[in-house]
Amino acid sequence: MATIRAAGTPAPTPTSTNTTLDVNPHNLGTWVGDHGSLLLSHGMQIIGIVLVCVLLRKFVSRFINRIVKHATAVAESRAGRLLEGSGLIAYERARQRTQAIGSVLRSVATSVIFGVGMLMVISVLQISITPILASVSAVGVALGLGARDLITDFLAGISMILEDQYGVGDVVDTGLAKGTVLEVGLRVTKLRDADGEIWYVRNGSITRVGNQSQGWSRAVVDIPVHYGEDVGRVHEVLAVTVESMYEDEDWRPRFLDDQPPQVMGIENLDGGAVVIRVQARTAPQKNYEVARELRARIKAALDSAGIEVVALAA
Repeated sequence: MATIRAAGTPAPTPTSTNTTLDVNPHNLGTWVGDHGSLLLSHGMQIIGIVLVCVLLRKFVSRFINRIVKHATAVAESRAGRLLEGSGLIAYERARQRTQAIGSVLRSVATSVIFGVGMLMVISVLQISITPILASVSAVGVALGLGARDLITDFLAGISMILEDQYGVGDVVDTGLAKGTVLEVGLRVTKLRDADGEIWYVRNGSITRVGNQSQGWSRAVVDIPVHYGEDVGRVHEVLAVTVESMYEDEDWRPRFLDDQPPQVMGIENLDGGAVVIRVQARTAPQKNYEVARELRARIKAALDSAGIEVVALAA
């Protein structure tokens, strides 16, 4: 009978020595109760990891802030040495660009530091991260689909800022709006058009940008004179006029060095008019005011020389 009872008695279940802990996110409370001793035994180690992450993030953020402040101070110092008001625009452009880059660097550093810290905590607790990764992946896919446009805007903004495609004070054409850049953010660009209207353009929607403020600009003036006028004489009057403007100390800074305005010659024959073109390479965004001054001086010179200017055929 003893043998029968022994055979009928269930054998004790062997205790597993595996220290890997499977976590079900839906039974987190039960898991904490069952493994409280493990949490206590590794508590100091976890606290140490968290403290190191917090201190490291603070140190990195302070280092990045110091770099941003230094770059901003350098831009402000350079702007202070400029005589024209464009120096303030250059300073604001540099300030916004450095602050935006600093913000991106801080975000990346924070994500990396705490991401590594989380992996270290999971390693200490000997947690099987497969169920967690599955849940995180599902949430990440859902967030990615819902915030796709927002992510696109941020990535495009980061690229524009790092590549310095445009900045505060630039006159740009984004295809969606054209005007002067007031602010460049990670998500939107703020423009003011010629009518004073402010446009907010999402960075992710910008597929091309025309920047009129980089490098140099060109002023173009077409002068229609009567068909019977002596073209050589007209050319001579125009050459003297544009040369005198180039030598004017008030206007010389608006032209590129060693690039005086040029009389290009006959551009077109339109009805009873001969169209002669004058063009000049100018500093960025100075082409419109240079063109207006050229027209005023050319009109006065032609009137003084008795050369007739005619209207072009509609």
